[in-house]
Amino acid sequence: MKIVALEKVDREKVIQFLLPYEKFSVTLMSEILHGAESVYVVLNHFGNIKGVFSWWKGSSIHHCLPDAYGKNKVELENAFVEFFKDENMKYLFSLIGEEAGNELIKNVIEKNFSKTPTHKLEYFLLENNRYDSKVSVERMNTQLSISICKEEEIEEIFPLQLEYEKEEVLISGKEINENGCYAKLESYIEAGAIYLGKIKNKCLCKATITEKGKNYVMLGGVYTIPKYRNHGLAKALLYNICQEFNKRNKKIALFVKKENVPAKKLYEALGFKKVCNYEILYY
Repeated sequence: MKIVALEKVDREKVIQFLLPYEKFSVTLMSEILHGAESVYVVLNHFGNIKGVFSWWKGSSIHHCLPDAYGKNKVELENAFVEFFKDENMKYLFSLIGEEAGNELIKNVIEKNFSKTPTHKLEYFLLENNRYDSKVSVERMNTQLSISICKEEEIEEIFPLQLEYEKEEVLISGKEINENGCYAKLESYIEAGAIYLGKIKNKCLCKATITEKGKNYVMLGGVYTIPKYRNHGLAKALLYNICQEFNKRNKKIALFVKKENVPAKKLYEALGFKKVCNYEILYY
């Protein structure tokens, strides 16, 4: 096997390869659809695609490696060893993806480049609109009004985004980067990606479509002000978002921390089902 830059492979063939695995790699699909340059393709000796990953600015790796469990695992590992020989691994920040693929790349990096992760976050990857899913509208707050966040609302929403990142994103022992958080929020608002839930014109909860693929979108940034939790607000907000994307023939994927049982129950009530174990390894 060998690893080559996306520009050396037919982009449409790469997209077609990813389609059956898109739920596992919405971010990667989004990067390719938006013309990202730091995408690489794993090819076997016959030129067939066996995997795709992005190595964004030499810091974060997103991957789709269906063969991580397969009989060609050793060949796949060797291809990554050869690829990383020409890369500066000291800038590696995170490794993100399905558990088996993460384990394969992590082992390659540990054994050959003496770099080990310092933090590990474990998630379940869920998707909605599966054939066996059921939606419950029990305890859904009917007073909530839902809207797309406008530019002039950024100052009101920023504290919610900040608290969300502290709860769900910030690595233990690290300090929040408020400027980075604000810049990210600005980009999401500009893209029309943030949905707000309000009662009496006061924003009580929010959610973000963080990535848009071909048949899937990624939902994240779900946050309700603690004082107003357990009142059916997030359920109403997410139900409406799901209905909207269902009309567009798009499925929704999302991550939930394994230990976050209340959130998992909420998502399951809205028709989400577990797909696989997912990880983020920080270096």
